[in-house]
Amino acid sequence: MDFSDKSVAIVGSGRLGSALAILLARYKFREVRAYDRNLEKQQILRDWPGVSITIPASLQEAVLTADLVFLGVQDRYIPELALELAAGLHGVDLQGRFFAHLSGSLTSAELQPLADAGALTCSLHPLQSLADIEGAVEGLAGSYFSFEGDPGALPVAEFVVSVLNGYLVQLKAEDKVLYHAAAVVSANFFIVLEDMAIDLMSGIGVDRDTARRMLLPLIRGSFENLERVDPVAALTGPIVRGDNHTVAAHLAALQDKCPDHLAAYRLLAGLNVTLAGQKSGVDFNDFPSLNCSL
Repeated sequence: MDFSDKSVAIVGSGRLGSALAILLARYKFREVRAYDRNLEKQQILRDWPGVSITIPASLQEAVLTADLVFLGVQDRYIPELALELAAGLHGVDLQGRFFAHLSGSLTSAELQPLADAGALTCSLHPLQSLADIEGAVEGLAGSYFSFEGDPGALPVAEFVVSVLNGYLVQLKAEDKVLYHAAAVVSANFFIVLEDMAIDLMSGIGVDRDTARRMLLPLIRGSFENLERVDPVAALTGPIVRGDNHTVAAHLAALQDKCPDHLAAYRLLAGLNVTLAGQKSGVDFNDFPSLNCSL
C-alpha cells in the first residue's frame, strides 16, 4: 500500500525526529510538519536545504489534520504527551489515524489514550546510533526498525520503513525492554569499551586523539569480521589461543598503570573465555592458570 498521499506530523525535533522529517519530506509525502517547543530546532528544519517542511505554530496545529503522527520526544515525556494529544483532539475523529512513538524500550501501551479514541497506535524504533542530524539522515537508510502495537498500524509502518529502505521486525510488547538492552550493549557499551581502550593507550603516553585514530583500523577489522561470520568465528586474541601468560601480563600492567579498569578487564576476559571455548576449546577447567589469573 502507498501512503505518500497522506500528511505527516512529527512531534519532537531531536536527532531522530528531525532526520525522519527530512527523509519523509524528501519522499514527497503530501505534507510533512515538524513541531518542537524549541524554536532553534524548528529553525534548523525550516532552513534545511532541498526539502519543504511545514513548521506549525502549535502542537494542536501540527497534529489536528495529520494522518500519520510520530512522537520523537524523550521516553519520559511520551505518556504525558499522549494524554495531551488525546485531550486536545477530543471530539476529532481519530479512526484510522496513525500514531507512533519512536522509543526503543517503551511499548505502544503508552499511547493508550489515543487508542481509546480510535487511533491506530504502535511503537516504531530504528536500531541505529544517531549522534547528529546529518549522521541520522544518512544512518536511518537501510536500518532495521522494530514494530510493536496495533496490527492495523502495521501497513503504515511497513510503508514508512520501505520508504527509508529499511527492514522491519515485529516484536511482542513484553520483549521490548530486552531488545533495547541488546541495543544498548551493542551501541553504547561499545563506545564505553573504546573509551577504556583509549584510556589504556593514554597510560603509555599516547594522546587520546592519536589513540582513537590508532584503534579505528582495528575496530573496523573486527566489524568486517562480524559482517562475514558469527561472533564465535570472528573472535581473535590471546584468550582464544589459550595464552594465559599474556592475559596475566595484561592484569599486572592494569594493576600498575590503570587500576580503575582492572575489574572491567577481569569481567570481560571471563566472558571472552566462555565464548572462546566454543571456538578453540579453551575452558577454565582445562587451563587452571588462566582461571587463576582471572
